[in-house]
Amino acid sequence: MDDVKEKEEKLGLEISDVEDHNVNDGVSEEEMFAELEKAAAVEEKKEKKRIRRGRILAFLLGVVFSVAALLAGTYLLGWEHIITQYEYKYYKELDAKYGKYYQIMEMIGEDPLAQVSPQELSDQELKEIVASIGDPYAEYYTKEEYQDLQKRYMGDYVGIGIGIVDVDGDITIMTVFEDTPAEAAGILPEDVIIRVDGKEPASVDEAVNMIAGEAGTEVTVTIRRGEDLIDFTLNRQKIETDSVGYSALEDHPDIGYISISSFIKGTDEDFKSAVKDLQSQGCDKFILDLRDNGGGLTESSIEIADYLLPACRIMSENTKDGAETVYNSKESSAGLDMVVLVNENTASASEILTAALQDNNAATVIGTTTYGKGVTQIVHQFDDGTAVKLTATEYFRPSGKTVQGVGITPDVEASGDGYLEAALKELEN
Repeated sequence: MDDVKEKEEKLGLEISDVEDHNVNDGVSEEEMFAELEKAAAVEEKKEKKRIRRGRILAFLLGVVFSVAALLAGTYLLGWEHIITQYEYKYYKELDAKYGKYYQIMEMIGEDPLAQVSPQELSDQELKEIVASIGDPYAEYYTKEEYQDLQKRYMGDYVGIGIGIVDVDGDITIMTVFEDTPAEAAGILPEDVIIRVDGKEPASVDEAVNMIAGEAGTEVTVTIRRGEDLIDFTLNRQKIETDSVGYSALEDHPDIGYISISSFIKGTDEDFKSAVKDLQSQGCDKFILDLRDNGGGLTESSIEIADYLLPACRIMSENTKDGAETVYNSKESSAGLDMVVLVNENTASASEILTAALQDNNAATVIGTTTYGKGVTQIVHQFDDGTAVKLTATEYFRPSGKTVQGVGITPDVEASGDGYLEAALKELEN
């Protein structure tokens, strides 16, 4: 009996809540469910508020923790030196290639028996390193030398008034500018520079840097003319030369003659101005003289090609890893009836322009085979003002052929006094 009674009491406890709502309070089933739903809705809103407050609190705690961690990392762990992905890659490669050298230099510095201390490479040592890599156009510049180089390409530099190129290893004068110390002293084209102030320059760039200096100072240039060696002592002066010269031919007023001595900043705009001026004078045919133009800024020659040509390829260039960049001209074109004069000293940027005009049938090329410099260089300046020039790309003419080592073969051969005769004959046809 006791067991039965215990079971009944237990059963009564399990159903007491249901009996309380359904039987004893007299509330209908519909009203009961409405109240339950209302109570549930109120409870749900309260729960959502609690969850929302919890999330906001968690977020705020996360922010506080993150800021605290960042501050701790910055001041305790050195996280203020966080670097970009590019910087990480750069320093990783730097460590892989030169980390051992750095460690050795550090250890030498700590060696109590070492007789010398590690030091930075001198300018002369850097010059020797760059000169030894096998790139004949590579050059290391001191701060002063690089400043002179910049002035030269800006068309404003101090020197004696000559343009020089490398001809079979000889530093050869190709141009003597008018109204300059070089012209007054009697220096001539095709003279070969042997020494500058008693020292033998290793390259064209080094010779230029040695000749440049402060206005009013002296420089002695030793040249070879035939079998003779001649010393010229000249005063340096500021050389202001226009890279573009032009005029209408006296006996042929319908023909405009334009010469470009080098490609510097503004050469392309000066060329366009020359064309427009000559056209206003009645010229409708043109002679473009690129003889003895050793090159200069590639951008200027490409801009002139773009101005002269309709939509077509001007050139392409490839880096060592095979990446190609193609330069095309826009649809607009000056459409000039033109011939181009070249010789063995026509090089680099001049060859880019000549090849673009020849391959696109925009001009007849007259003269002798050009120099054959089919590579371009870039100059990287360092924070201390020094710089290094290295070959960056090999360029290809529109036909896809290279210029490097072979030059450009003219359509019509000419030399000496035969240039003008050949040009006039071609423009008359």
